[in-house]
This record gives sequence, structure tokens and C-alpha cells, in this order.
Amino acid sequence: MSGNQRMFWLIWGMGLVPVLLAVLAWSSGIGVPAQGVNQGELVTPVRTLQAWGGEPEKYTGHWSLLLVHEDRCLGQCLTRLEQLKRVHDALGRESNRVRVDAVLTDALAPGVWVVDPLGNLVMKYPPGWESRALLGDMRRLLKASRLG
Repeated sequence: MSGNQRMFWLIWGMGLVPVLLAVLAWSSGIGVPAQGVNQGELVTPVRTLQAWGGEPEKYTGHWSLLLVHEDRCLGQCLTRLEQLKRVHDALGRESNRVRVDAVLTDALAPGVWVVDPLGNLVMKYPPGWESRALLGDMRRLLKASRLG
């Protein structure tokens, strides 16, 4: 094998090895985290507006953070609602794409639900949710989405 042929195959190998390693990692799952980077629980399958009983004029055209509580909004509920409004404000220039609402309903479990601009429930946070986790997920969603 001459020097030119050796160099040719060396260059091909340098380009082919990363591709083969990527295919191996993808097919075997090695190095791929079991859970995504989101902090909230993804709703699968997505629940449509009609399925959860939302009002189209209230929950379409923008993202919504929906605080669902068990009884009248007193004490801890008001504190959680204030935290949710702070998350909204922390979104900065993207905050005009998001609305905050609190509802009392039996159709949804208590906690914070993220509603996309089409009215679908896409994420859920348990009643003891953390503001930073929600803020990070919302920033990621708004950055990836052109809707709302």
C-alpha cells in the first residue's frame, strides 16, 4: 500500500469512526439518558382541550400556566399563585406569550399544568413544584416553539 492510499483510508476512517460510534450509541441506548432534561412530567398522550374541558377562548393562542387547586384558593394556594406569577415575570420578554390562571376543577389533578397554544395539556408539576424547575422548562419550551 502506498503512502497516498494509506492517507486516503486514514482520512476515511477518521470520518467513519464517529458515525459508527453514534449509530452504536443510538441503537444500544448507551450514553442516552433515560429521562429528558425536563423537570416536569410530560403528559403522554397529550390531553386535548376538549378532553380536559378547557375553554377555547381562554386557553388557545398563547401558552398558559394553570394552577389547579382542590378547594377555594386560600393561604397556600395564594402563595403558589404568587410564585407562578413570579415565574411568569421571570420569563422576561417572553412573558407576553404566557398567561397565568388558577382554577378549581375535578377534571385535573392538583398542581401546575402547562397548556400549549392549541389548548393541549403538555406538562404537569405536582402540588409541591419548584419555581426554578418550571422556569427552566418554560424557557426551553418557549425557545423551541414558534406558537403563541
